[in-house]
Amino acid sequence: MDVMPNSLPHQEQPIPLEVRQRFQKIRAAGEFSADPAGIREIVVRSPNWVGDAVMSLPVLSGLQRLFPQAQITVLAARRVAGLFEGQPGVAKIVTYPHGRGKFQVLWGLRGRFDLGLALPNSLESALGLWLLGVPVRVGYNADARRPFLNVAVTGRRSLAGLHLVYYYLGILSALGELAALAPPALHLAAPEIAAAAELLAAAPLNGATGPWVGLSPGAAYGPAKRWPPERVAELGAALHREYQARLVLLGEPAERPVADRIKELLGCPVLDLVGRTELRQVLAVLSLLNVLVTNDSGLMHAAAALGVPLVAIFGSTDPMATGPFSQRATVLHHPQDCSPCFKRTCDIGYPCLNAITVAEVMAAA
Repeated sequence: MDVMPNSLPHQEQPIPLEVRQRFQKIRAAGEFSADPAGIREIVVRSPNWVGDAVMSLPVLSGLQRLFPQAQITVLAARRVAGLFEGQPGVAKIVTYPHGRGKFQVLWGLRGRFDLGLALPNSLESALGLWLLGVPVRVGYNADARRPFLNVAVTGRRSLAGLHLVYYYLGILSALGELAALAPPALHLAAPEIAAAAELLAAAPLNGATGPWVGLSPGAAYGPAKRWPPERVAELGAALHREYQARLVLLGEPAERPVADRIKELLGCPVLDLVGRTELRQVLAVLSLLNVLVTNDSGLMHAAAALGVPLVAIFGSTDPMATGPFSQRATVLHHPQDCSPCFKRTCDIGYPCLNAITVAEVMAAA
């Protein structure tokens, strides 16, 4: 089958001088005074959403650089835990359920760690480190959680306007100085890629032989981040007609109505995987695509971290802050006077999304 996983152009790169200067403005309430050589076990509380978790991955490589002798345990919600499989330096991934069950998991790990990072800004994530009995608990001083952090990082507003990758990395400023970062990268095993290749090979696409094009039409945030399904269908039909593109619909179960609307309008064969793949499966499928057309979503960030060429469509959010962290991405964004509004819905008819035409996306793809 003529599909090969994309290579990963993710070599370590210098952190821009402007970013490092902003990192210097960050201060910690409570100094990190532990002997770095004594840090043997680190726990990192991951963000809860796929896109945020992907953008936080450079923190792990930063910890490796600062504490090369340490083992890292990632504490993650089940929906994102698979992102950390195969990550260099990660010795263990612990998933926990919602509700009371998570506290039982935390109590079972109590006393095992020397250093902990709370990457989300939630009170719950800082409380979790406290319940774990971690002696050095690091995170941004936000959401009234200062009592549970003994290295509470302040000055995060100095990072305003920077990409979220740098925002997460800024937490490490309280622990040491970094001059370089490894961009977000996801790792797949050969059997996972082989299984995805078999899935694509078996797709009933009526003899289409063109490039594999992924369509990711959803966005959990809300319709202000979703290009209209009618345009997604028009794009897919045009790509199939002009290039014999082999189309793959991707997304979560909640995006089923959007996917059904696209299929209704499409008028050509499509492999519909919306809600039908686990996280690691969809990552493997993404790795085999020739291009992904996507809204600002978790799959967009995952594709970028896999080195997949992609076209990212932005509406109410800011690509400077949450755009794909990749040199193989094209961002389409038509800001309006109200941009970025960060709203989930729009009272004036989604002009920023409607300004992006099918022809424009075709040219970018």
